[in-house]
Amino acid sequence: MEHTIRRRLTAMLTAALSVGLSAGLALGVVSAPAQAADGADTRTARAAALTDFGYRGDVYGVKLVTDSVEALDLKDAHAQQLCTRAVGQVVERASVVSTPDNPLINVSASTSRTETYANGSTHGIRGTNTIGDISIGGTVGPLTTPKLVIKGLQTTANAFNTPQGYGHAESFTFASISLSLLDNTVVENLPPELQELLAPLDQVGDTVFTGTQQVAQEVFQVLSDATVPIQIPGLGNIALGYRNGRANSSNAQSQASALRIEVTAGDRRQLVELGTARVRMGGPAPVGVFRSGGTAMDYQVLDGALKFGNVEHKALPCQGSRGRTQTYQVPHASQLLPVPVLLDGVSYQVNGDQFRAKQVAKGWSRTAIRTVSIPTAQLVISDVSSRAAMRQKAGKRVRSTISTAIGSITVAGQPIEVPSPGGVVELPNGAGEIQRQLVDTGYRGSQVIGLRIKLYSEAVVIDLARTAGRIYPH
Repeated sequence: MEHTIRRRLTAMLTAALSVGLSAGLALGVVSAPAQAADGADTRTARAAALTDFGYRGDVYGVKLVTDSVEALDLKDAHAQQLCTRAVGQVVERASVVSTPDNPLINVSASTSRTETYANGSTHGIRGTNTIGDISIGGTVGPLTTPKLVIKGLQTTANAFNTPQGYGHAESFTFASISLSLLDNTVVENLPPELQELLAPLDQVGDTVFTGTQQVAQEVFQVLSDATVPIQIPGLGNIALGYRNGRANSSNAQSQASALRIEVTAGDRRQLVELGTARVRMGGPAPVGVFRSGGTAMDYQVLDGALKFGNVEHKALPCQGSRGRTQTYQVPHASQLLPVPVLLDGVSYQVNGDQFRAKQVAKGWSRTAIRTVSIPTAQLVISDVSSRAAMRQKAGKRVRSTISTAIGSITVAGQPIEVPSPGGVVELPNGAGEIQRQLVDTGYRGSQVIGLRIKLYSEAVVIDLARTAGRIYPH
């Protein structure tokens, strides 16, 4: 009977994971972005006009982050343009409402859009997010905090190429803003940085300040000039997310995140990113575009349909890296609820190049984790890694080479067998199982999961070291 229950649970876990997590890593998705139950997703179909550039865009309304790990089910209105060489490609995504599991944080309708474009000799990609209404704080039960309301928050990022070279532009605006402080607050006693933020606004009451679009740039300039987040006593703090870009002789990237608000009132501490757009383009891309990169962990809890992952996910530039290996390090990351998972020493490496004369594109990606610890299961795994290499001759099938490595696995300090590639090892006392090297290979390349952990009683599935290596012609 126990074996039958475990077998059925395993089947349920696998089925749910294939649906829930396939959308989590866009590297492996060829169709439209994952759709949320409360959202709408539109891709505008147009005749593909291929260029010699590679374009990629990522735009979303709200993201909740805890210790470098995203809550994937709370990343809403997510419009993602996968690497393409085509202009005239539009991805739109809308959400009706977004509430990041905290009654003090309320975000209304959000719309995101990415578009690759050509205007005469100018080529580019633009990403825009608009959030209708943001309300942070207020009265929830016995708790009363200051209340910040922003309407019509818009973020835009633009990366482009002209005959003069590559360039980028970023911008923010809003329709209106208001901040209601606690009654009896003495404005003169507020932190100087907060007083500076309030200065462009109209004081319409003893503790209420409002402003319209005309003061938007002044407000964002104050946030930009602040060297640390501005404290709002009794609520948390607010900061400009980021506004930056770069352009050189071979590529341009533009990224803008309007606001980072940390709510410390109540019984939880949460950081919410609002209004984010990231786009990039580069060339030359004479053969195709790479859709390659990795993420250290994907984590799914079936009971609450919660998904976490994208531990500072890194991807190979669409056009490649001109044969140079790019390395990114994440010292620590964790997911603490409902089952704690601790990662130390995360490393991403990517490399890709294209050869016009030979009409060949080739490259590889690698994801590695020095230590994985799941304290409640007394499980420790060392040196988990996966690597996906790819090579394509124009018009031909992508040739893939996949490999994984595991250093050691211990439970309660006792070593257990390391599974061979494709193999499965049961955890002691029927607690779960560990499966190594799950591979999905197709015409365009491969994706590999270094290690999959299933914990039966917690109904949790954890994928470690997921790496994709794919090449597309357009």
